[in-house]
Amino acid sequence: MQQLQRDILRRHWYAAVWALSYTILLCLGHYLDLSQLTDVQLWRLVAGYWLLQVALLAMVASGYSRRYKDPSLTIPFMLLSIAFLSLFLWMAPAMRPLLVLGYVTVLPFGMFQLTWRGFLAVTLVTVACYGSVLALLQGSGRDFWQADLEWLLAVAFAASLFCFVVVAREFTQLRDAHRNKNRELRQALARIEELAVTDELTGLYNRRYLLRGMEKHAALADREGLSFVAVFIDIDHFKHINDSHGHSIGDQVLAELAMVLRRSVREADMASRYGGEEFVLLLSGVDLVEAAPVLERIRQVIIDGAFSEQQLPLTVSMGVAQFRVGECVEKLLARADHLLYEAKRRGRNRIEMEALAAINAAHQSS
Repeated sequence: MQQLQRDILRRHWYAAVWALSYTILLCLGHYLDLSQLTDVQLWRLVAGYWLLQVALLAMVASGYSRRYKDPSLTIPFMLLSIAFLSLFLWMAPAMRPLLVLGYVTVLPFGMFQLTWRGFLAVTLVTVACYGSVLALLQGSGRDFWQADLEWLLAVAFAASLFCFVVVAREFTQLRDAHRNKNRELRQALARIEELAVTDELTGLYNRRYLLRGMEKHAALADREGLSFVAVFIDIDHFKHINDSHGHSIGDQVLAELAMVLRRSVREADMASRYGGEEFVLLLSGVDLVEAAPVLERIRQVIIDGAFSEQQLPLTVSMGVAQFRVGECVEKLLARADHLLYEAKRRGRNRIEMEALAAINAAHQSS
């Protein structure tokens, strides 16, 4: 969004420089006696135009215009310049060649934001303004009209403007195609980034992201003494589920268990799929005593649930280890994994935690 705002402002500064340059040329033409305006009329017209120009620029620069469909306010800017040129044409018809170039120069600034239909509408407004001023000048009896020349000029002017419409259509199609490709590219990159850190089946973080997160927590624990707990979770008799109901049901069980785990931990915690039917939870800022009721609640939710379209009962075994200051995360996971197998050996559907005395002794020795 900030880049878009910078792009919009850059284009508006270009347009403002053009408008200022053209205003100076028109004022120069006035002082060369090419207009019938008095000095007061000239400065009122110029001041009115620039007050509105600055007001629109302020709306864009402040971000106020973001509430509109076109935050660059392309059509108001273009219509303001067309109206200014048309008023000047009415008051200074002798400067018509310069003003016709002004009309033509306004239109390219609409290519960046307008659809080709919007561009066509602005072009029709331009032709209507120019034709109306010429008709009013002829009706007022001012002696400047040369019929053959005016028809040729009018046709050439309209043809030039409609050439812009054709070019604008091609430009907007290329612009829209470019935007669509960029959008698809951003979506693809976001998907790649997501796949790089998540498990495709369960949507949980993958093993690589888990290890990276645990290393950050370990560094924080070493520096500030903030404890955390690693929990290995394994589905009991998962091979029997695959053998009896098929791998598609097994995948459903994994995905639904992952959803239970994700909903059961805090935002500061981390739930990940370690591999196969094994999951790892990282509980941040807690010790074994604080983790115990949380894990028991999760175990009970799993027991009370029914998983997959077959509504299968499920139990899990857990091994829980607390980080010891100075150790590497591989040792922490190895201890939690060992406790998981201890829970399996003791009958499954249970939580096996390391002894608090061992943790306290490790902290004292460190």
